[in-house]
Amino acid sequence: MKKILVFIVTFSMALALFACTNDGTGTTTTDTGTSSTVTCQTGYTMVGTTCVSNVTGDSAPVLSGATDIEITVGDTFDPRSGVTAIDAEDGDITADIVINGSADPDTVGVYNLVYIIEDSYGNEVRITRIVTVLGDEGCPIYYEKVGDECVPIPPEEVVIMHGAVYEIDPFHADYSGTDQLERQELQRAVEEQYNVTIVYKNYPSTAAWGPDRVSSIIQASVAGEPLSDIYWITSDWIQELVKGNAIADVSQYMSTIGANIDSSYLDVGGYREGVYGFESYKPTMPGGLFYNAELVANLGVANPTDLYLEGNWNWSTFESWATQVQTALDGQVDEMYALGGMLSYYAEYMIPLNGGSLINKQAGRVAFAQAPALETYDFLTTLWNKGLFEPNGQYDAGSPLWMGGKVAMHPGELWFINADNRWGTLPFSLGFVPYPVADDYTDEYTCPISAVAVMSLASGMTPEREELVFRVWNALQLWKTEAEEDEDFEISLMSKFDHQNDVDAYLSVYDNIYLDITNAIGIGAFSENGWTRNINQAIKDGTSRTIVDQIKPIYDTALLDYLGE
Repeated sequence: MKKILVFIVTFSMALALFACTNDGTGTTTTDTGTSSTVTCQTGYTMVGTTCVSNVTGDSAPVLSGATDIEITVGDTFDPRSGVTAIDAEDGDITADIVINGSADPDTVGVYNLVYIIEDSYGNEVRITRIVTVLGDEGCPIYYEKVGDECVPIPPEEVVIMHGAVYEIDPFHADYSGTDQLERQELQRAVEEQYNVTIVYKNYPSTAAWGPDRVSSIIQASVAGEPLSDIYWITSDWIQELVKGNAIADVSQYMSTIGANIDSSYLDVGGYREGVYGFESYKPTMPGGLFYNAELVANLGVANPTDLYLEGNWNWSTFESWATQVQTALDGQVDEMYALGGMLSYYAEYMIPLNGGSLINKQAGRVAFAQAPALETYDFLTTLWNKGLFEPNGQYDAGSPLWMGGKVAMHPGELWFINADNRWGTLPFSLGFVPYPVADDYTDEYTCPISAVAVMSLASGMTPEREELVFRVWNALQLWKTEAEEDEDFEISLMSKFDHQNDVDAYLSVYDNIYLDITNAIGIGAFSENGWTRNINQAIKDGTSRTIVDQIKPIYDTALLDYLGE
């Protein structure tokens, strides 16, 4: 028996010796004490006594041949000619290459083609190829023939209008964005590639915000003198700006030049059949409930973030926590409250956590008078009647009581934390917790988003000019993968919060969003029939059911118009 085993082992080693050379060497020893040396062939590594392939499912395909190219107008151009994709596991997968964008060889210009290949393991490779079509007079791109000489064509201006240009202009003395040097280098390259000069402008004082800004954009468009080529607006303004013929539909670019834009903007920036708003990053949850961390700790009550992370943050827990806080505060000399801010904020974000919504764009119906919403109003009325809310709460940054550290918890948005005109100068540190869910709510946490900041193109440009402006904006962005975006977002959270549990709480829900259009269908939030204005008082008075029934027909009509039905 022992001789048979020796024979089998020796025979196996001989086979390995013939099969394996060059890449790895190993020594094997039989049970008789005999040893032999085995060398693995290229592409294999010795693991124990076996030659193992170096190829794993982690290796990405190799995309070749998609190099930048110059052709003369009228030349034939095949974007697939000479382009191949080879994968270690799948072999030749050239036929699977997807090309976004196109080049017109009959029109002088610069074209971006994005080549995409993905293997069977999900490994994806993207390459952007620049195709330059030169004029038939032999002049380089952006030159023209004058006599016998090629002279440069003066660059065009592309104007981008923003509410705070120091946030986006990498050459601004007070630039507050990220990756400044990289963005400066990118802008120089884009200006050279497209023969343009990028100009950033602040909105004029007459277009400060909201209705004033919308009116200014529309009036300038009607006058034939748009304020800018690219506007920074919010998604809530799109309907009015489209009706005023002030912004352009970019849907034709979303699958070509704009294929790298997150698909959520087809919804966020969409209106009826068009797309009017876009951005370079995916939209996320705007905020939640923030609390005075020092005050909560000093009161000796449970940390709300810990309660949430433990899975114990529902309406009952929220009410109990706020009641304990208020009881402790009632013993203080100063006037202090457990909860601050406007009641409409709580209602807007807690209704979805009871299975409802205000006006969910995808659902296409007014839902703020349905049972989940009514139950939420009633719950908030209960908290109000218990004296847990400050009596004179304010929108946005909050009341002097909150700013002065006399209120324990307040709704707000993430960007408030570092903004000098919001919470950047608060004399206390902030903790974060998502809004509580209804006691019997078992679905995934979800958060409405509205008034999403987007970019939009001015209307009235020639097709050639419009495409150029969109290409320029797209080329100016530092496009990142979803994983890179998530990492950057986590880093930004770590710069805002003092404790990791606050970061963890935010990350657990920040991308569970849907678009709410309550303030996008033409009824002002604070107008006579606005939901926001009316529900704040109705919750206090206990008349929510009556009030929402009164204003719902008005919203029904506006929604039908918005949807084009």
